[in-house]
Amino acid sequence: MKISPPNPPLQISIPKLPSPFSSKVSDRIVKLAALDPDGKKHEVVGLTGQTLLKALTNTGLIDPASHRLEEIDACSAECEVNIAQKWLDMLPPRSYDEEYILKRSSRARVMNTHSRLACQVVLTPELQGMVVGVPEPKPWDIP
Repeated sequence: MKISPPNPPLQISIPKLPSPFSSKVSDRIVKLAALDPDGKKHEVVGLTGQTLLKALTNTGLIDPASHRLEEIDACSAECEVNIAQKWLDMLPPRSYDEEYILKRSSRARVMNTHSRLACQVVLTPELQGMVVGVPEPKPWDIP
């Protein structure tokens, strides 16, 4: 009886797909510029996948207490910001809900093409360097 050598173990190579979220925080950093109501420029640091609202509240440009609501249905546009056209073109269009809220609750009471809700803008690497204008708080947001 002839004994054949055992088959070598099957080697399968699975290609590693790039992850949208790197395990290194430094790879996920998105730096933005925000202009406060007085025109002063602030550096804002956020992370890929984080909302613009989170990055602005972490920097102190938006009071987190002014945006207490998690449901967009109950939103009154406390986190409305103005985004430069170059960056607007890189964002997905406003959802029906976001557009409705901006029309109903906008500070200007007219639909500004540059207005977005910061809670609806998700940071991506392509938004590195984005310029955002943070308007004055609404009177009912001021403590």
